[in-house]
Amino acid sequence: MKKGSKAFYILVPHIKKTEDTETGEEKEMLVGFLARAVFRYEDTDGEPLDYEQIELPDLPLLERAEEWGLQVKAIPGDYRYKGYYSSSNKVIALATKEECVFFHELAHCAHEKIKGDLQNGQDPIQEIVAELSSQALCRLVGKTADTYLGNSYRYIEGYAERLSITPYTACLKVMSETEKVLTLILKGEGSIDLPAETIAA
Repeated sequence: MKKGSKAFYILVPHIKKTEDTETGEEKEMLVGFLARAVFRYEDTDGEPLDYEQIELPDLPLLERAEEWGLQVKAIPGDYRYKGYYSSSNKVIALATKEECVFFHELAHCAHEKIKGDLQNGQDPIQEIVAELSSQALCRLVGKTADTYLGNSYRYIEGYAERLSITPYTACLKVMSETEKVLTLILKGEGSIDLPAETIAA
C-alpha cells in the first residue's frame, strides 16, 4: 500500500467448511458476512493488472471523433465502467475494445453538439439515446451487436424505469433525437442544424 492510503470496508461472504452428517463429506456453508478492508487500485503498488494491457483496434468511425477534435484513448478498467466521454477534456476513454462502447461515447458527443450542452451525470434520456445509437451504428457499419443486445436492453430498461416507462416507450420517446445523432455521426456537421454556440466552437 502507498503511504497515507485509507481503506474502505466491504461485506464479504463468511464461508465455513463443515462435515455432512449423512455422507461424511466435507462441504462449504455460508454462515454470514464479514467486513473486510480494501484499497483503491490507485493506492496500491505492484505489477500492472491484466486489464491494463488494452490496445484499441482500428475502430469504425474513428475519423469522426478525430474530426471533432476528440482524443480516443485506452484506460485501465475497474469493472465499474467500460468507457466515458469527457466534454471538457475532449476525450473518449475506453477500457474495452468493444466497438459498441466507443459508439455509445461518440453518440454522447454528437448529442451534445446537437443540443449545445448535456445534463451532468447519468441522465436517463441521454443514456437511452447513446445506447440506442450504439446498437444502430453497430449494424450500420457491419458489426454484429447481437452479443451485447441483452446488455443494451437491460441498460435501457434500467433508465426507462427511472422515467416510469417501458423500454419500448423509452426508445420511441428518443427516436427523433437518436435519428439526429446518427445523421450527425454518419454524415457530418453539414447534415443538420446545430446550435449557434456549437458552430462557433
